[in-house]
Amino acid sequence: MVPPAPTAADRTVVRIGYVIGATLVAALVAVPASAVGAKSGQAPSLAAQHCVQERASIGKRTFRKRYGTKHTMRTCIRRNRGKAAEALTAATADCQQELAEEGLDEFILDWAWDEDTVENAMSECVADALDTILDPDDSSDDGAADEE
Repeated sequence: MVPPAPTAADRTVVRIGYVIGATLVAALVAVPASAVGAKSGQAPSLAAQHCVQERASIGKRTFRKRYGTKHTMRTCIRRNRGKAAEALTAATADCQQELAEEGLDEFILDWAWDEDTVENAMSECVADALDTILDPDDSSDDGAADEE
């Protein structure tokens, strides 16, 4: 038995399905990058990490001289929160540009080591870009891993 020919309504339903699918794929690619930058708690967290590292590297006494004797960590975080937010915005923009230039498959191949998802790749890319922006003098990455 031959199935009936598709009607105009059937073709419209299929077209709507394609539009919905394409919209979901576009949202999947765009949302992770914007979600990384939109997390309001991430900039203070980055500033706190920076302050902990700074205190460890310069010592408690110098840290107190720099940020005061009361609430030194809180003062340090407040002073560095803007820098951390700017770095987060710049890192996210750099990774979005890299995603646009390389394409989704190449971007995931380059950045997603644990899971092959665009969210994981974007997170790894932003983390690496943040390290570069916030600590450009860090020589722990000598590029040897990239020379395979």
